Amino acid sequence: MSMKTMKQWAVRGFTLIEMLLVMTIISAFIYASIGYIQQRTLALKIDRTAAQMQQILNAGLAYYVSNQQWPANLAALQAGGYLPASLPNPWNASPGYTISSTSALLQVSLTLPSALVNQSVIGAVLAGKLPLASSGTVVIPPVCPPLPAPCPPPTSQTTVVASVNIPGQNLNNATAVNFTGIYHNGACVPAPKCPTLPNGTAMVPSISVAPASVSGMNDGSTDVYPISSFTAYATGPSNYNNGWGSGGPPACMSDASANTACYSTVAGGATLPTGTYWRVCLQVVTQKGVVQWQSGTGQYATVTVLTRCTIPTENAGSSMGVFQQ
Repeated sequence: MSMKTMKQWAVRGFTLIEMLLVMTIISAFIYASIGYIQQRTLALKIDRTAAQMQQILNAGLAYYVSNQQWPANLAALQAGGYLPASLPNPWNASPGYTISSTSALLQVSLTLPSALVNQSVIGAVLAGKLPLASSGTVVIPPVCPPLPAPCPPPTSQTTVVASVNIPGQNLNNATAVNFTGIYHNGACVPAPKCPTLPNGTAMVPSISVAPASVSGMNDGSTDVYPISSFTAYATGPSNYNNGWGSGGPPACMSDASANTACYSTVAGGATLPTGTYWRVCLQVVTQKGVVQWQSGTGQYATVTVLTRCTIPTENAGSSMGVFQQ
């Protein structure tokens, strides 16, 4: 190649079409990157909002376990240490998160900014990430200025609401919710501390009992008498004053010793703490008659116990029965 040809190739450079093609490719990459970043940012905002609303619901459950009632507002959760003092939402929406409650539900809600694009779609996606949640959009008519000024278009507001139920039976450390256990005949069962409903009605402690294990009894000799029938019941509730033999629920009808003290259910013979208790009883009838439980014999018969808080108007008793010959 001659020196002249090399100089012509060196000064030729890029044509305008080549430069435009390169700029178009670069612009396409930039546009795609911006769209991905915007979508990713939106997804992160939705996920963070769902996590914060779930955190508020969890804090409300913890508050109920400790106080036997729902929190009155978000400030009550923050003052009690269940939530951080500052909880800004990712959308900078005002007034932010709010909570409300019914007798059975705690609800947390957030109204998205009216200027947010596709807020109804965002609300539906957010509701799909939360328990017992829904979203709704309300169209707000504009305030039109005097003619001939044009009237602005209407705006819309989307609100997302998520709910949670009263803590269930798996939370046995909650004094206001269900508790279940197995007790021996004559044992004392603590009554739960019940909350007051938002309408001012006080819930009352209730107990349900059912025979768990029953065996035939003998008369101290080799004679064993088959069981004809059996039933479980509870006496009380009554106060117990933290002392062996210092009172308690009425004795079982088949308790020969007629001892009204709460039988110790704590290893080592420790007494029960002061409080309100029921006594659970098991009456067993054999061919010889009603079994009179003597000292130490009640340990061979057990009763299933369920305690919970009920409304005062709930019907008592049940239609469950035991078939007998």
